[in-house]
Amino acid sequence: MDRTEFAKRLHAAVAPEGTSQEKMRSIMFPVSEAIFEMMPNSLFRYRPLDGSESDKMQIDAFINDIIYAVTADRFNDPYDTLVRYDKEAITQYINLISSNKFLEGLKTWFATGNDITDEVKQVLPKGMAESLKEKLLAVEDFNNLEVSMEEGRLNMIAQVETYFPILSEMCKKYSTIACFSESIESILMWSHYSNSHQGFALEYDFRPTLEKPIKNVGIYPVIYDDVRQDISQFMIWSFVRMMGIQAANPDCGMYLKIALHKSSIWAYEQEWRMINLTPRAITDTGPSAIQYKPVAIYYGRHISSNHKEQLRQIAKEKGLREYQMYIDYSSEKYEMKYRDL
Repeated sequence: MDRTEFAKRLHAAVAPEGTSQEKMRSIMFPVSEAIFEMMPNSLFRYRPLDGSESDKMQIDAFINDIIYAVTADRFNDPYDTLVRYDKEAITQYINLISSNKFLEGLKTWFATGNDITDEVKQVLPKGMAESLKEKLLAVEDFNNLEVSMEEGRLNMIAQVETYFPILSEMCKKYSTIACFSESIESILMWSHYSNSHQGFALEYDFRPTLEKPIKNVGIYPVIYDDVRQDISQFMIWSFVRMMGIQAANPDCGMYLKIALHKSSIWAYEQEWRMINLTPRAITDTGPSAIQYKPVAIYYGRHISSNHKEQLRQIAKEKGLREYQMYIDYSSEKYEMKYRDL
């Protein structure tokens, strides 16, 4: 199974707020099945060492078997996990529901014995659907509503312009993410994420988590695409909630889907993400700490002797396998090699 098929399964798994745990497991089973099939034996986490104060955090995390996960607004790609919405479609929807023709038709529909569907009632605050129906049936002349409806229509469109970009950025901060790669031999990964080969990388085996999951934490392959993810419906719900209306979430798995989308220009990373969905305040900017032990360490080709000596001592105490990255001068391939220490 490839990432394209995984993406299809993930987006087909829609669980509205209020879905039972049993039903949720059934909805998510195809996704779990895909991960079970796709997860490689090893995933690698590249770590920089640059002589700054952050070196201590990297080494302490290694000592204590901690994986730090951060919010996506701290990533180097400003588009990473940045969702989009169809502004034109939302504007057209606002124009439609505020038009006299639509409201008159809706009143006629109600007057002939029809009712608001349970699906609509579910996403509205309790009693709101019934109240709207009652008020609409009481209207005698829709022309008298024209001025007030026009004012409301323009106000809603203005709010879309103002608040939806803010909501898009806020979506980046809902979960914390730790990044891994399927490859330990990538020149670019060592260059970009390990301070030009001066750092190290840790190897992890996450297959045990498939049988014994970490609470609120999952590991998933990144979805690469040339088209940004459109979550207009979810954005409308987020806006309604921001306005204080306790509407039901149309898809409780949307924050997971948001955290897994990335431009295809990054596909060379072969990335997997450990995503921590533990609820947190939007103002909480700190990383989350996940306890998990690596199985091996790889030393960058240009790692300093002091750093290497320090890390080797820790690795020996943990009983980890150790490898040194190097360049094979006789090889025709542009890739890093490693040898067992």
